[in-house]
Amino acid sequence: MFTQTNVPIPGLLDGYESALTEMGYSMTTKLLFIRRADLIIRQHMNKGLEYLDRDTICAYTREIDGKYFNGGMQRRHYERTRREIDRFVAYAFSGIQTLLPSPLRGARQGLSPELEGIVAGFLSGNSHPNTRCDMRWTATKYFAWLENQGFKNLEGVGAIQIQKFLLDCSEKYAPGTIHDLQLYLKKLYAFLHASGRSEEDFRELLSFKVNRDKKVYPPLPKSDIAKLLDTIDRTSITGKRDYAAMMLGTVLGLRACDIISLKLKDIDWMRGEIRIMQSKTSSPVALPLTQDVGEALRDYILNARPNSAARQVFLRIKAPHTPLAAAVTVGEIYAKCCAAAGLPVNKRFHDLRRSLGTSMASNGVPVHDVAQVFGHTNDESVKPYIATDIEHLKMCSLPFDGIAPKGGDTV
Repeated sequence: MFTQTNVPIPGLLDGYESALTEMGYSMTTKLLFIRRADLIIRQHMNKGLEYLDRDTICAYTREIDGKYFNGGMQRRHYERTRREIDRFVAYAFSGIQTLLPSPLRGARQGLSPELEGIVAGFLSGNSHPNTRCDMRWTATKYFAWLENQGFKNLEGVGAIQIQKFLLDCSEKYAPGTIHDLQLYLKKLYAFLHASGRSEEDFRELLSFKVNRDKKVYPPLPKSDIAKLLDTIDRTSITGKRDYAAMMLGTVLGLRACDIISLKLKDIDWMRGEIRIMQSKTSSPVALPLTQDVGEALRDYILNARPNSAARQVFLRIKAPHTPLAAAVTVGEIYAKCCAAAGLPVNKRFHDLRRSLGTSMASNGVPVHDVAQVFGHTNDESVKPYIATDIEHLKMCSLPFDGIAPKGGDTV
């Protein structure tokens, strides 16, 4: 099965992530797979190995087996872990991404060559990999449904078929999924209309409002954030790095994926700005380099960052000092800091971003300005980041004195 004998470790995680993206895995699933691969690679790095070693992999596998058979791991978790190990090892030693099983969401179904070609054209833009995954899933599911209805191409397909498709989906999926289907169907028909494959774009038909239950997440209290930052040992090399990363999330609200991709050239010390191309939205955003964030970055870069040709700001502490491979690494740093501060370790790094949005809103910053800071193109996208509590609701309430009901006197 294994066709390569000397598989270099540098760049392996990036190649694995690219293969997972190409196969259509969601960001959440990719992070789970990459985290397991990262653990395997760390086993090698702890031994100073530069190439994948089968004995090291087998030792790690035996360790997992021992945990399970000694009662330290549930069967479901064990089986999933073994699949994650096998998936990574198969890819690493073969270099063939088709060995990776396709995910349910975004998996290629057996469409006709004509419809497969349309899907390929639809995905040919510069959309973010996660967006392309959802676009492909929607287009493939819609075209597969059409084929099940007897259509081999788009001839004769119109508003009735679109409505029936969405009606069928509404019986299977949650409102959030229906919202996504509607959104990407609208994009699909805009593409079909522009390319001459459809006489209409059905924009009005696909503009109905989908009522979604939007969960409002509680922000992390300021006292907890202060405790988290205070417990980081800023005299150590690791602490300087971790503190700088946490400050970017706390003060500027950067996503974990944007922190690991932050490059030295993105920091404009003269103008006092951080300018990045957001990984999630592929849109640029410029943020102020506040004094506290600037000092944390300066301390890490000058006094703790290893000498490396890598342009990314944040590197691994141990040789070969490669860039942090995945956003999940930032989550692990955050979880470690939470544990040291005595905070629940089930908190997510993204909570820092949500806490910043809530803090800005409660201090009177307009939602539009919060959206700009967060890099969102519309105000609606930022609203889930803004939590409210009883105190803030009371501040927004109006007194009833002097308000007259219809047809009546004032009360």
